[in-house]
Amino acid sequence: MMEEVGTVVEIKGKAVALVLCQKGSFCKHCASNGLCQVGNDNKSMLVEAHNRLGAQVGDRVRLVTSTKTFLQSSFMLYIVPLIALVIGAVAGLAVGEWLENGPDPNLLSAIIGVAFLVGSFLIIRIGTRTLARESFMPHITQIVDDEDLPAGG
Repeated sequence: MMEEVGTVVEIKGKAVALVLCQKGSFCKHCASNGLCQVGNDNKSMLVEAHNRLGAQVGDRVRLVTSTKTFLQSSFMLYIVPLIALVIGAVAGLAVGEWLENGPDPNLLSAIIGVAFLVGSFLIIRIGTRTLARESFMPHITQIVDDEDLPAGG
């Protein structure tokens, strides 16, 4: 399990809270480390979390997400588009070499590879709309008091 502690800054509907967290230990090795910042401090992030405890704005909460969910999301977001890029590039090279008087095979490889990459992002974007948001969101598991937090947390 991966845990973070943050402060609820906004309630979205009945079951979703927007939580401001300080970037934790698992953020250090994330490829998107610099992308999920708030302001210019590069130390905080906004996270949408499933709010089954009914936390309110201003509450300090503990967020938990499973390692399995985190790895599945990372795979879909990073590895699948990379595989699509490689498949598109190889297919473009094969088609370019097969066409006798066609465009340069390397150029065709790059164009089709990028098209497959963009297409994979579009498919992921459309496909994730069919999934329940709660299945990939972190969950608020506890409303914590400041004295419940470890030193430095």
